[in-house]
Amino acid sequence: MKITPKILFVMIFWMTVITGVIFSINAAFDIPDEITGPAFFLSIGMTISSTINYYK
Repeated sequence: MKITPKILFVMIFWMTVITGVIFSINAAFDIPDEITGPAFFLSIGMTISSTINYYK
């Protein structure tokens, strides 16, 4: 499968959205970094995997 500019844009868009959600939750509830860090990695991984599988 070839990564096109459209797929790249969609991945970056949703990574930005999920990062904003995690930052907002972290700011609102003061979650420890031990939870926030892995949440970033897992959410970005799920975003990339979901986008690639959707456009497969």
